[in-house]
Amino acid sequence: MHMEHARAVLDACHLRHGQHVLMATGRAARVAEIGPLTIRFDYLERVRPDDYVVVPRHRVPEMVRV
Repeated sequence: MHMEHARAVLDACHLRHGQHVLMATGRAARVAEIGPLTIRFDYLERVRPDDYVVVPRHRVPEMVRV
């Protein structure tokens, strides 16, 4: 059951862990964590150790370019 849910989450956003993407702000990021409601992106050129953004799944298409 858990694997089926995880696969549905990944398929819905067409993203996978470690994938590099371009954010709407123009910064490059890596998919760090995919949850049922949010996806966390770690920026590649980190300014601070906690330099990341959490995006709700429904806003991924407008904020992320694959």
